[in-house]
Amino acid sequence: MILSMTGFGKKEVDLNGKNYLIELRSLNSKGIEFRTKLPDELRHKELELRKLVQDYVIKGKIDLNITTGNNSEEGDYILDKNLLKDCCKQLSDINNELQLNGDVLQAAMKLPSVFKPAQQELTDTDWEKLEAAVRDVLQIHKNYRTEEGAPMFDALVEYTNNILKRVNVVQSMDTDRIDRIRQRYKHNFEKIARDVSADPNRMELEIIYYLEKLDFSEEILRLVQHCEYLLKEIKGSEISKGRKLNFITQEMGREINTLGAKAYDSEIQKEVVEMKDDLEKIKEQTANIL
Repeated sequence: MILSMTGFGKKEVDLNGKNYLIELRSLNSKGIEFRTKLPDELRHKELELRKLVQDYVIKGKIDLNITTGNNSEEGDYILDKNLLKDCCKQLSDINNELQLNGDVLQAAMKLPSVFKPAQQELTDTDWEKLEAAVRDVLQIHKNYRTEEGAPMFDALVEYTNNILKRVNVVQSMDTDRIDRIRQRYKHNFEKIARDVSADPNRMELEIIYYLEKLDFSEEILRLVQHCEYLLKEIKGSEISKGRKLNFITQEMGREINTLGAKAYDSEIQKEVVEMKDDLEKIKEQTANIL
């Protein structure tokens, strides 16, 4: 199973006539980045919400927003008496200074800041309902990640199998590659031997030495093993696997690069280039996997 780091979920819940909209978004990130936007009455629950979400989401750039709205026709507001007194005093001082006769109280009451929404204290029952709603949002978010991960899974299988197919092509080309290179080396050594004296046995040893350096059978074996390991991991039940897949692709890249360096054959080099292209496509997918 593959889960994308990109996800979204939202839900509304009503608590005693007050509506709470819960939204959770996540984007890809190497670690975990967490931002929250909460109403005042939930500030003391921020750590609990963070832990709840983080344990579920695991990794990514996460935004948890909980906003409120009053469902009743008229909202509940309270008067900030201390602020009103302060405003009245300052307005009265201005009246005296400028010798005005304005209605200080009426002017102060028109200031929007002297009235503020009544803060609703959440009961234990309210918190349980809100926590349950957050868990529902987390499940919606996970479903979104799963849907996003399905095409990524298909792409990873396709690109990995493409590399394995090209490995088979390279192996079929390798049957006479060494013989061709041997003949090329032997021809070059014979040309040199015409001008200088050379030991035939020494010449044969030198050819064998260089041919051994061009043998890429071990690289082929390890590359196949890495590809099979990658396929096994993406089909496994582990939830968070993006980092492990990145490590596997790094090993695959090393073997492909070494294979290309040892190929000494233009047709095999073409297959190596195609392998590198498929590997880059795999890396693009794993960058957004949880």
